[in-house]
Amino acid sequence: MLGAGIACGLAGGCAAPGSEIHLAPFYSVHSTAYGTTEYEALGGLVHRVEDRATGTPLISSVRPFWSWRNEGGGDWHADVLAPFGIARRRHGEFLSYVIPLYIVRNGDKIDGTRETRWISLPGIMVRNNTERGVSLGWFPFIGKLERFLTYQNVFFFLWPLYVTAESDGRHSTHFLWPIVGWTTGGGERSFHVFPLYAHSTREGRYDRYTVLWPLWHYQRNHLGGGQEEPETTWMLWPLYGRTTRGTYRAHTTLWPFFGYASDPRGDFWALDAPWPLVRFQRGGQNTSVVERSRVWPFFGYLEADLLVYRTYLWPLIHQREERYADSSRDSLFAFPFWQSWDRTEHATGRTSAWRKLWPLYQWERDGELTRGSFPSLDPFARNRLITYNYGWLWRVWEWEREPGIERRRAWLDLYRSEADAGETRRSLSFLWSRRDYADQAGADTSETSLLFGLLRWRRNERDGFDMLSPAFPGPGWPAERAPAPEEAPR
Repeated sequence: MLGAGIACGLAGGCAAPGSEIHLAPFYSVHSTAYGTTEYEALGGLVHRVEDRATGTPLISSVRPFWSWRNEGGGDWHADVLAPFGIARRRHGEFLSYVIPLYIVRNGDKIDGTRETRWISLPGIMVRNNTERGVSLGWFPFIGKLERFLTYQNVFFFLWPLYVTAESDGRHSTHFLWPIVGWTTGGGERSFHVFPLYAHSTREGRYDRYTVLWPLWHYQRNHLGGGQEEPETTWMLWPLYGRTTRGTYRAHTTLWPFFGYASDPRGDFWALDAPWPLVRFQRGGQNTSVVERSRVWPFFGYLEADLLVYRTYLWPLIHQREERYADSSRDSLFAFPFWQSWDRTEHATGRTSAWRKLWPLYQWERDGELTRGSFPSLDPFARNRLITYNYGWLWRVWEWEREPGIERRRAWLDLYRSEADAGETRRSLSFLWSRRDYADQAGADTSETSLLFGLLRWRRNERDGFDMLSPAFPGPGWPAERAPAPEEAPR
């Protein structure tokens, strides 16, 4: 601070509070073309964006350790040690997790109660509901939990020694899970001593047996009656298995490698010889798959109601054609170097596209907005989480354009350009900056700043040359940008 004060005194002036500063990679303040003020420190490790008119924080980050963004209406989202954790508040609910350390969720339930759930190492599980009270567990020692996973109640003691669970009127008990267990209630009865014997039935659904699992299976499924066709399937593993349902027949031998299925309804047939290397499928009713052909890894083809998918020399080349009611999308992926897609919205005709030539560059267009950067070292497909939290480390150049706005940024913010309908600002850290705009009378004006803002001048097409006061540490341009000519006061 003392050195800055001496410099200000020698120069005869310091930059006004809120004005632009460009000392990258150490510290910068920029007035952006989007009506925000952007702060950067340490080349982009520290990043903050505020609404210029109100001062409302929009983004605040110490990347990649913590990045926070304002989603409006009191909602916000933060990434923690991206991509391992998040914290967010959305529609009155709070969620936070850092894998594998903890998960916590707090929010209103459908029944009107408010509930907090916490799971963390070393196996601590807590649920606090404003109506039902507290349930907790310390896995694997002991615990009683309400509404855990798909169950209404779960109790465990020295898991897997003893476990009980309730769901939709069914009560299950397990000893040395999954070796011994049984279920009663809710129309279901089951018992198993794994792997010797198991039998389970559910009223109107199924009746299933297994002996010396996985050697012998016998099942009857879809037993609801009415328009539902029952299914019978059995297998002496791995020698032979058979499934019948109406006119459908399926056979498998040396499961899962060889199989054949057919149904004269819809001229359906499917062949695995052997799975997953060779598979063919044609025809069928009430299925989204129209045709499937695969000779892995050389060729694969899938045609469904909304999708045509091809792959060559898997996993190297993938091609997709997607046709939805509201949009169409075509994509091509040539691992690991090329990724691209093009999308069209049918109702509006709006188009968007994305390209990545890894590790050289990526480019995207969304309507009239285009943006790009190089290099693009992350191999993931259009992952904004990785790009935002880590891209500042390697992006030598990035740009963004849309009608009336153009932005450019060099590595570590050493160069910055912000252009809108009112003015253009370009700056090279420490050394040089220029501002071009039209004054209130409409005369073209340029202002230049050199060497920390110690030397500044203005050129105006009407008034000529004029020296400006120093504005250390520079460039010292005002926070408010010049209005577009049609917006300027007359």
